[in-house]
Amino acid sequence: MRRRVKLPILMYHKVDELRPGVRRVGNYVSPERFEQQMDALVESGYRSITVADWLAYRDGRAAHIPERPVIITFDDGYTCFARNAWPVLRARGLGALMFIVSGQIGGTNVWDADEPQERLLDAEQLCALQDEGVAFGAHSVTHPPLARIAPDRARDELRRSRERLEQVLGRAPDVFAYPYSNQSRTVRALAREAGYRAALRGGGRTSSRRTNPFGLYRIKVEPGWTAEELLGKLRRERMRIF
Repeated sequence: MRRRVKLPILMYHKVDELRPGVRRVGNYVSPERFEQQMDALVESGYRSITVADWLAYRDGRAAHIPERPVIITFDDGYTCFARNAWPVLRARGLGALMFIVSGQIGGTNVWDADEPQERLLDAEQLCALQDEGVAFGAHSVTHPPLARIAPDRARDELRRSRERLEQVLGRAPDVFAYPYSNQSRTVRALAREAGYRAALRGGGRTSSRRTNPFGLYRIKVEPGWTAEELLGKLRRERMRIF
């Protein structure tokens, strides 16, 4: 009998200190707290895997997976990832999966019009990070809530974001993250149609082998969480009945 493995996928946005005027403070985790969280994960036996690893295990194409797998994700593509998050992850042998808003590569978070504008990684920086082992997924072209717009526009956002990232990175991403975690049965079907193999939402829980690969759950790491609180959340999720 195969082990019942649960997959926690952690969601971060900005690993940085709060800037003046910020309203959405929930998108920040301080560099100090992030480093403590990564140390705690490694010390507790968590090991990075990729979405492809999980799909292979889910489909029975891979017999082995770490007892405590984890995928660490970052939305939007802020430059603070390269400064504050990636050096910490790389030093600990942990991977990263970044979801890029393809229409704003090298730009700013214009979809947050009431927030301070922060720089996003440009094409050269994305390619350099890919060479160092960072994985990339798509996060739409303009960051709209896909289930709240017309299906034809949602289809275009899914398709063109994949095409644009292929132009920049030399490979088409096969994973998508729904902006604002906003999705529906129609949007999930459109993601499959666009060529993705999996797509991620929020939900604050872990996924199992039974979870729809186009609705994989993520746990958003809150700015106030200590390393112990993060481990406590993951412990409770391991004990939760499928």
